[in-house]
Amino acid sequence: MKVKNMVVAAVVAVSAFSFAGDKGPSTAAAASKEAKFRPGAEDGPGGPGGPGGPFGPEGRERRERQGRMMMVLGISEALELSDVDALKLSDKIKAFEDRRKPIHEAMFESMKSLKAAAEGDATAAAQVDANVQKILDGRTQMAALDKDVYNQLAAGLSPQKRAKLALVLGHLHREMQRGGGGGEFKGHGGGF
Repeated sequence: MKVKNMVVAAVVAVSAFSFAGDKGPSTAAAASKEAKFRPGAEDGPGGPGGPGGPFGPEGRERRERQGRMMMVLGISEALELSDVDALKLSDKIKAFEDRRKPIHEAMFESMKSLKAAAEGDATAAAQVDANVQKILDGRTQMAALDKDVYNQLAAGLSPQKRAKLALVLGHLHREMQRGGGGGEFKGHGGGF
């Protein structure tokens, strides 16, 4: 990794961890394992869906920060951004992630309810159509946000840099879908 990218990574990591009050970074293997979608994971304190588990709130926050760092580093490298511009980029991406988070959470909860309905929960079964619609609406909202991200980041760039941006966003989206970044679950829709 280039020295400049190492500096950007360090600054982004420090700002992400200090902002969220993280208890420390996880290993790459743990991050990859954590990012796999498991609706209906145990929500108890000791279970994977519990507060400190990989599928609980802290695990999701950790994956979101990792995904944001991946985006900042990937875009910064592709567009050859200065450290100052990379920090501005980080702020822009954070703003979009703040808009994306409630949509992700609603979709995740709908997926959990669908999983419960599929396993025979009568209460969840009554909400199947509503939950499917929430997921479809969420995918539409995510696609609109992805378009907004591209348009805002591409503003003022040369055609060559806009092409690089589109390619890196597409690559990063695929990586997150595979569980290598901040995606809540596979198939959330949107992206390039």
